[in-house]
Amino acid sequence: MRLITILLLSLSAALPAQAQSGQQAAAAADQGRAAAEQAEASVQQAEASRSQAQAESDAARAGYNAAAGARDAGKSAADAARAGKRSKGAGSEQEQLAIAALEGLISAPQERAFPLIKRVLSSNHSDTVKARALFVLSQMDMPEAQALLLTLASTGNGELRGEAIRMIGIGGDKETLSKLGEIYATGDRQVQHAVLNAYLIADRKADVLKLVLAAKSEQESDELVRTLAAMGAVAELRQLGDSGRHSKGLVQAYAIAGDLESLRKIANGNAPIQTRADAVQSIGIIGGDKGRLALRELFGSPQAEIKQAALQGMLIAGDEKGLLELYRSSTNPADKRELLRTLTMVGGDAAIEAIDAALQGKSP
Repeated sequence: MRLITILLLSLSAALPAQAQSGQQAAAAADQGRAAAEQAEASVQQAEASRSQAQAESDAARAGYNAAAGARDAGKSAADAARAGKRSKGAGSEQEQLAIAALEGLISAPQERAFPLIKRVLSSNHSDTVKARALFVLSQMDMPEAQALLLTLASTGNGELRGEAIRMIGIGGDKETLSKLGEIYATGDRQVQHAVLNAYLIADRKADVLKLVLAAKSEQESDELVRTLAAMGAVAELRQLGDSGRHSKGLVQAYAIAGDLESLRKIANGNAPIQTRADAVQSIGIIGGDKGRLALRELFGSPQAEIKQAALQGMLIAGDEKGLLELYRSSTNPADKRELLRTLTMVGGDAAIEAIDAALQGKSP
């Protein structure tokens, strides 16, 4: 009986111990699942952040390409107009004859050609004929001709007003070009775009800079800054930076213009942390050996935002080599995980090598 009692007591003591052990295992399993879910969420968040970074860099490039395209299209149009080229199949025979007559006025004495051009512009001729007349007018260096062109650019209507503004850019008369700022300030969006196109054609960087300084909104300022980037106006962009303007548009413009020096200056300066992070990330758009090296150095920042932006920049630049080097040299487990995730997004042999080594618990 005593033996049975002892056995029962022993069993009753063991049951709580087993129950406690089972509860601990279940708790550990729950913690493991929670950790796995948190890790998965972290990966998804990182991927979303990097996708956004890539989208923003693509958008910056698209803005630059659009502005550069407008500049090139305008210059091509100017070259074609100066060469006297026109569409052979467009318009009626009467319209084609009128255009040919206008082209003949280019080599005629200006004092005799001007009254004829003025009459065509006030007539019921088609817009196509009037557009050709505007070109001939833009090539005249007579004060009366430039005054008429400016009047049409200031008070005209529809497409012909935009054409008059564009012809001021093609003509290149400095005094007339200087008046376009006033037209921009009072014009609608269509007129403003025409003025910017004229400045692109005439390569008037200083005038665009004045518009940036007088911009009424950040959106307007960013559009103007992209125009400066398309013009390769590095000095003007730096002047904006030195004045304390550090908008996202300016940061992207530095990247598009390939101005690594200005981006590093912002990244290492006293601007708001988000602006600095944008500058670091935008270095990835520049790429090249110097850009990639800068991002590797910036990854060593103690600030999490800068470190993350450097990772995004390396992803945009496709710096497989740099990511692998940082992964190999890092002794921080969290950094190694982020570097490995970014490396796998870049892809390539280095990523497979690093993944294989991580699975085997080895160094790649």
